[in-house]
Amino acid sequence: MKLLKRLYQEEADYWRIRNFLREVFLLNGRIEHSWHVARLDYWRWHIVLNIQACKPVEKVTTLWETTEGQIAAVLHPVGWGEIRLHVHPNFRTPELEEEILVYAEEHLTEKNQTNPPYIYTPVFKDDISRQETLTRRGFNKTEGVAYHWRRDFDTPLPEPLIPAGFLIRSMGTIEEHPIRSWASWRSFHSDEPDENYDGDWSWYQNIQSAPLYRRDLDIVAEAPDGSLASFCTIFFDDFTRSAVCVLVGTAAEYWRRGLGKAVMIEGMRRLQKLGCTRVFATAYDSPPRPLYRSVMRNVMVSETWLKELPEEKIL
Repeated sequence: MKLLKRLYQEEADYWRIRNFLREVFLLNGRIEHSWHVARLDYWRWHIVLNIQACKPVEKVTTLWETTEGQIAAVLHPVGWGEIRLHVHPNFRTPELEEEILVYAEEHLTEKNQTNPPYIYTPVFKDDISRQETLTRRGFNKTEGVAYHWRRDFDTPLPEPLIPAGFLIRSMGTIEEHPIRSWASWRSFHSDEPDENYDGDWSWYQNIQSAPLYRRDLDIVAEAPDGSLASFCTIFFDDFTRSAVCVLVGTAAEYWRRGLGKAVMIEGMRRLQKLGCTRVFATAYDSPPRPLYRSVMRNVMVSETWLKELPEEKIL
C-alpha cells in the first residue's frame, strides 16, 4: 500500500497522534511496542519544553499516512540523537521501517563538537524484525539497556511501610512548586554541589499542563520538617485503562527509607480506584531497578542500537 509522508502541520495533528498511539497500544496487547500516550505528553510538556532536548514538536515530527488520511507510522526524536518509531501493526513491514530510518538519518541525526554525527533507538530484545532492519542500515547494538516494568492489578498490592513522622499525600498547589523542584534536584543531581541549582521551579507548571496530569495522582512524601522527601507523578489514560509513572524520585538525604516504594504503592491504590488495570515504569540506570522490582511484576528489556554517520551524510 502506498503511504504518503508529511511533516506535522497543525495542532490537530498532535491529538490525532495521541489517538493513533492509543489504537496501536491496544492492538499490541497493551505492550509498549510504540509509546503509551502518557509518554508522548511527557515528551512534549517536559522533555521538549523544560529540558529543550530537541526543537518544538511541530518541527521534528513526521507522519506516514494512507491516501484516506489514516496514520500508519509516526517518527520523532526524543532528543540527544535518540529517535522513536511508532508503527501501526497493520502497516508494519521491513520496507516501511527502513524508509523511516533513512529519513531519520537524513533529518534527525545529532551533531555536536565532541562526537561524530550519530543517531540511536531502543529496540526490545525479542524484536528480531527491527533489529534486522537496523543491521541493514548500519546500526550496531551497544551496551545501553532499559528495563520496562509493568504491573497488572490482578493481585493484591503490598502494604506501604511509611517511616514515622512522614506523610504520604497529593502534591499541593503552586506554593509547593519550589520545594517540589528542590526535591527533584536532590533526587537526580545529588552528586552536584547545591550552588549549581538555579532555583527555577517554573518547569513544574509545564508538567501540570500536560493533558493527562492529575494532582491526585501526583503523590509526595512530606518529611517531618515540611520538605518533600519523595514523589511519584503518574499519568493515567482512562481510554486504555493504563498508566505510566513518569517521574519517581527520592531526595538523597532520604534514600533507603522505603519512601519511593510508599509513594508508588499509594499511587497504584489510587489508580485501582479509578479503574486502571495496568501501570508502567521504565528504568535506565541502576538505582530505580530495586524499587521497580519491589512493586512491579513483569519486565521487558530494550537494547540501544546506534549508528554513526560521516559528516558529508548530514544534510
